[in-house]
Amino acid sequence: MSYQIVTDATADMDYSLLDAHVIPMKVYINQKEFLYGPDGNISVRTFYEALREGTIATTSQITPFEFNYVFEKYMAEGKDVLYLAFSSGMSGTYQNALLSAVELMKKYPQRRIICVDTLSASVKEGYLVYEAVKRKKEGMKLDDLVNWVMEKRVKIHNRFIVDDLETLKRGGRISRATALTGMALQIKPILEINEEGNLQFVKKERGRKKSIRSLFCYYKEKKRECCEDTVVIGHGDCMDDAIILSGYIHEKFPNTDIIITPVGPVIGAHTGSGMLSIAFNSG
Repeated sequence: MSYQIVTDATADMDYSLLDAHVIPMKVYINQKEFLYGPDGNISVRTFYEALREGTIATTSQITPFEFNYVFEKYMAEGKDVLYLAFSSGMSGTYQNALLSAVELMKKYPQRRIICVDTLSASVKEGYLVYEAVKRKKEGMKLDDLVNWVMEKRVKIHNRFIVDDLETLKRGGRISRATALTGMALQIKPILEINEEGNLQFVKKERGRKKSIRSLFCYYKEKKRECCEDTVVIGHGDCMDDAIILSGYIHEKFPNTDIIITPVGPVIGAHTGSGMLSIAFNSG
C-alpha cells in the first residue's frame, strides 16, 4: 500500500532533496502575514533583512483545518499518510495533527494517518525527514519506517549557536540582564534539543570564532560513534560561517557529505539572524 510522507516548514532542509509534502507555516512581520515553505511568499533573505532592521517576527501553529486539507488530499487518492511533526515540546502543532487524523480516519476507515512527534526542529527535523524519505524510496514499508523514525529521533546529534541574544530575550529564553551582559562580552550560547524535544543550554563560548569551532569539536567528538557520513549545517543568513564550519569538517573528514541549508523564518523568528547549527546521525 502506498503512503505519503508529510512534514512542516520547521524542518529546515533543501526542499529539492525532499520527496515529501512540506506544509507551509505562517510568519508575521509587522503584523503582516506571510507563508514560508515550498511555494511560499517570503524568502529567507527577505526575512533576515527585516530582522536586522529591527522588525519583530512571530509565528503560528498549523491548524487542524490546514492539516485536514493536506491529509485528505492523499487519503482520497488511496494513500496512507506519515506525518513527521515539529517537536511537541515547542509547539502544539503535533496535537493539532492528531485532532485532524482522528477526524479523517473516521471518514476514511480504510486509510491510516500516523503522526510521529520527531522531538526535533530545524535541521535536526530536516535531517530526520531527509533520511526517512531515502528509506521510503528504498522500499521500506510504512510500519517499518515508523519504527525506524521512533528509534532514530533520539539518535540524531544536534547543536547550534545563537548570535542574536535580543531575539532570545524577546522569546523569554533569557533575561534582559543576561542578554545585555552577553552582548557586551560577546558571549555566544550553544544549545541543543534534548531527548524530550525541548531546548536546553549546553554551554557558552566567548566570540564567534570559538563558538563555530565548538560545533566542529562536538562533531569530531561524536564522529567515532557514527556510522553515516552525512552532516547537515543550517544557517540563519550566515553562509560564510556555514562554509567555515564545513571546511573544518572536510579538512579532518574529507569523505563527509555535507548539506548546507538555510534556517527558515519559522525557526529564525525565535533564534534570530546568525544562527548556525549542525545535525548528524549517531548510527
